[in-house]
Amino acid sequence: MVEDRKPGIVKIDRWIFWPTFASLGVVLILTLVCGLPGLWNLLTITILMLGCAVAGIVLLIVIGVLVAMSHLRRAASVFLVLIGPVLLWSPINWVAECVHLGLTVGFGAGQLGSSSKPDGKDFEVFDWSVGLAGGPNTFLIHDKSDQIALPMNQHTQPPESENGFGEDCAGKVSHLLGHYYVCTF
Repeated sequence: MVEDRKPGIVKIDRWIFWPTFASLGVVLILTLVCGLPGLWNLLTITILMLGCAVAGIVLLIVIGVLVAMSHLRRAASVFLVLIGPVLLWSPINWVAECVHLGLTVGFGAGQLGSSSKPDGKDFEVFDWSVGLAGGPNTFLIHDKSDQIALPMNQHTQPPESENGFGEDCAGKVSHLLGHYYVCTF
């Protein structure tokens, strides 16, 4: 217990978890928004980078003040706000990509242009590239045969059925959900 300057008032050093959950939620939403394609991402990502830098500096100052005031639990709670998104980055990114998948497949939003699906084939490609100059090309691939995850020499279907993505993505995709894969090259 740390006594306040006013007599009779005692402040208790407590754990505070709601800022950590709020931080995780904000990072999830920003990851989803920054992953959607389009040229407006240049502005969104720039603002996000500046905001994260300022927020990080402010939180480090708050942690220093709390440690100086011997509020170690509160300082640790604020530290969790900084470290939580870093430790949980993979699950946050996966959930954002699954939401992006739902927007793309369910509503046709969240992609550049239209999907490429050869007639009568079970292979479809959605462009998830963010539109920034020099950025990576990212594609959502729906492959009912799941052969895109295999090296090219193990594919049993002709290369034409994969719209040219077999050479670039075969064996280099990350599995997202069901028959959906993400290819970045």
